[in-house]
Amino acid sequence: MTVAIVTDSSVSLPNELLAGLPVFVVPMEIHHNGAVYRDGLDLSPASFYSLQRSSGAMPTTSAPHPGGFLEAFNAASQRADEIVCLTLSAELSATYAAADTARQMFRESNDKISIQVVDSRTAATAEGLMVLAAGRSARQGTPASTIIADIQRWRSSIALYGYLDSLYYVWKGGRVPRVVMWMGKLLDFKPILQLTDGKISMVERPRTERKAMDRIVALARRGLGNAPVRVAVIHADARPQAEVLADQLQTALAPKEIFVTELTPVIGAHTGPGLVGCAIHRL
Repeated sequence: MTVAIVTDSSVSLPNELLAGLPVFVVPMEIHHNGAVYRDGLDLSPASFYSLQRSSGAMPTTSAPHPGGFLEAFNAASQRADEIVCLTLSAELSATYAAADTARQMFRESNDKISIQVVDSRTAATAEGLMVLAAGRSARQGTPASTIIADIQRWRSSIALYGYLDSLYYVWKGGRVPRVVMWMGKLLDFKPILQLTDGKISMVERPRTERKAMDRIVALARRGLGNAPVRVAVIHADARPQAEVLADQLQTALAPKEIFVTELTPVIGAHTGPGLVGCAIHRL
């Protein structure tokens, strides 16, 4: 039996890492001033962040339509006997529901291909590290049942941390009160966010970028012991800062694998430019 992995574009994985893997990415959508863009296809990150900075209207995002997943399932079924669809957290998006609807639609015309939709309970490159590991396992011939069991185990061994350069964009998106935004601006907070169990929370409020990076490294090291790790360093239009963080994490963790990747616009629409952080997969 051969396995293909289907996922959503929030994973923000570099194309060179996905090359040769049986992974099919369904683009999410970005809406701005009446136009709809397919995440990762119609709008480059650089173009998106330029638009975000210059436009008074906040871009919004939406989950893929079931038809997008159905198209991916049809393509994957040409290469595999089993399909594992891994989506971002159902706590954060309707993506899981869209994928499950597409699964039911697919079965009406093809009941020979097994499709299982799995909630990653995370998002962005934390989900991406799961997809990368699942895709590599699938390429080696691992059955779907084993990959799904691994995903369920990975949920508790993958963490994501990041700091925001500004609270302005999350305030514009209605996620923090105005008074908190202005306090952050006046005091120059660089709030650190953590994504665990499908939920985003603010864990610390360092006052400078350097302290924020130091705290992210400390959080990434917490509880690891000597366990080997895989690291994805993420950024939103802030590659120089991401490279600095990558160097710090390389020194602190000596990971088996580390790469730097830019968040796709569908994530940046909520964080704004300037986010820097990492996803850690304890192996």
